[in-house]
Amino acid sequence: MNAEFNITVLGSARAGKTSLLSSIYSQLSQVIGEGSSLEIKPVGEADLLLSRQVSQLRTAFDSLTQMPLNNADVVSPTTISEEKVVPKPRYEFNFGIESKKAKSAFKKSSIVDVGDLLSLRQSGKRNRGQLDNSGHSDIGYRFNLGQKNKKPKMQLVLRDYPGEQILDNAQEVIHRIRECAVTLITIDTPALMVEGNTSFPWSFHKERNQLEKKKNGTANIHSLFQEAYKELKDKKLVILAPVKCEKWMKDPESASLLLDRIKAGYDNLLQLLASENLKDNVAVVVTPVETLGSIVYAYMDKQDVYSPQFMKRSVSSKYDPRYGDQPLRYMLRFVLKRFLEKPGFWFDWFGDDKPFLNAIHDFAKDCKSDPSLGIQTSGFSVIQGSQLL
Repeated sequence: MNAEFNITVLGSARAGKTSLLSSIYSQLSQVIGEGSSLEIKPVGEADLLLSRQVSQLRTAFDSLTQMPLNNADVVSPTTISEEKVVPKPRYEFNFGIESKKAKSAFKKSSIVDVGDLLSLRQSGKRNRGQLDNSGHSDIGYRFNLGQKNKKPKMQLVLRDYPGEQILDNAQEVIHRIRECAVTLITIDTPALMVEGNTSFPWSFHKERNQLEKKKNGTANIHSLFQEAYKELKDKKLVILAPVKCEKWMKDPESASLLLDRIKAGYDNLLQLLASENLKDNVAVVVTPVETLGSIVYAYMDKQDVYSPQFMKRSVSSKYDPRYGDQPLRYMLRFVLKRFLEKPGFWFDWFGDDKPFLNAIHDFAKDCKSDPSLGIQTSGFSVIQGSQLL
């Protein structure tokens, strides 16, 4: 059985989580060249689902004009059948524990938590994991990681939560954030950058990105992490990934404005992660992803309601995502660093496979922001924890 490396993907409904994952999927063959021995390959249903999603994104370019598209045209919501499922036990991949203890935990664990996935069913239905008795689920997109023409060494599992479920199942999501080494926060960029009604500053951002809808008390992104990282001892990576950001990534000045706005809009969360108890164990990275590439934000249809309209750059524009590789590069860089810190445990799984480690290193080094090499691309940033990457 391959070791699993789980990544939680958070964001509101239609924020663009699935489009983000589709962008990562669509660019794999481009960013991992023929000269690389590394292979990252979607497994079974992930290939089908993401391929279908990419096809849907391409249809946004089918119009013969540059006419505006609304958010629903650009980003479809993730929907999951309400069918209840009975999860089966599986082993959890975890960092921050000693080799013998970890190995024992893999053998004995039978705890099923939020987002646990079923094996791919012969019927062709989606992978599902049970959140609660109502049958709410996430979708797990699995990618095998290894060397070309060799048996995969591990599996990346990116868990996409339908946005409506995050606060309805706050305790379960908290548990998943706590258990996963990486959390990828999808930022709805127009909601972040456009103020809306001047009587309610940050109103779109608070509702769309901070999830401040006051469901189940005061649960929001900040409170989810505050609870999940209480008494944190393991190393964590938090990636802030603004999507639908093409308008603001057009030039260095606009990209810098986007980064400044992220720091201001997520000030409470960033202060929490930079607190004395967390700063040494949590890396925070900002990496924009242009999930469409040639469709840009145009205007809000209504000033007091979140109603973004988008336009093609030109009549002939095509689907051309950019930077989808960046979140993956930071994830693998984080994985490689954990290996170097605790080789005993990892050797139980991988053995002394230096070609595989070298392949990961070669792929992971091309990050748009790398303080150790003095690399800084506008819009990208390692906000804290560069020593963990």
